[in-house]
Amino acid sequence: MGSCWSCLYRDTIPDNHPTKFKVTNVDDEGNELGSGTMELTQTELILHTRKRDAVRWPYLCLRRYGYDSNLFSFESGRRCQTGQGIFAFKCSRAEEIFKAKIP
Repeated sequence: MGSCWSCLYRDTIPDNHPTKFKVTNVDDEGNELGSGTMELTQTELILHTRKRDAVRWPYLCLRRYGYDSNLFSFESGRRCQTGQGIFAFKCSRAEEIFKAKIP
């Protein structure tokens, strides 16, 4: 059979897409845990990966967030799907994620 066009399209995000960013989740030592797409909506951050269902962090549940060179990170509260924790993502456009209109 053929390839699923919509599945292929999801992986081809333009480098300048205003709300979708290619990211790699990293741990405290900088070890790569997995990659995916970070999507910014009007109400939440969404991480799309191939290995699991989308993970959602509503902006109202984020305690703080920031960036440093090519690393975007945030602290989530206990009401988030993941519970409380600090999450870090390598991204060449980390500053753009930070400067996006997150309430």
